[in-house]
Amino acid sequence: MIRPLAKHDVTAWARMRAQLWPDADAAELAREAAAFLAAPHETALIDAVFVADQLGEIVGFLELAVRAFSDGCESMPVPHVEGWFVSVSERARGVGRALIAAAADWARERGFTELASDTEVSNERSQHAHAACGFEEVDRLVKYRMRLTDSPSTSRVLRGSTDRPAS
Repeated sequence: MIRPLAKHDVTAWARMRAQLWPDADAAELAREAAAFLAAPHETALIDAVFVADQLGEIVGFLELAVRAFSDGCESMPVPHVEGWFVSVSERARGVGRALIAAAADWARERGFTELASDTEVSNERSQHAHAACGFEEVDRLVKYRMRLTDSPSTSRVLRGSTDRPAS
């Protein structure tokens, strides 16, 4: 059974969030979950959460957020799948597809015409799951970052010739 998240689901949801994002701080993920449950309409991070409930045990979840835009989409704003997880023992049994269907229904009821999602290029299992649920791949990209430090050499380079001696 797919249903909206309930307050008594917070422990199971937080545990699964930590499984989906193992490099994240599990305590912070749990705090975010508790904050959403305490005031679901006041958090800007998540707009809806659905869980897969199998005889009282949560075996999957989907987090949805409405983003101003999502690459590859024609409409704005657009609901975006921020987190989608199904317990290993329940994969390939339609649970993930049912969670996506609940998210799509939620989006349609609110007048949206698209549903967006993404996954890492290396996560082939997720790519196959997205395709099986009817998503079409619209783009691939590699993201970069540069760590900026406040080291003296960096500061001199950044300031360059714009620094003028005080008169």
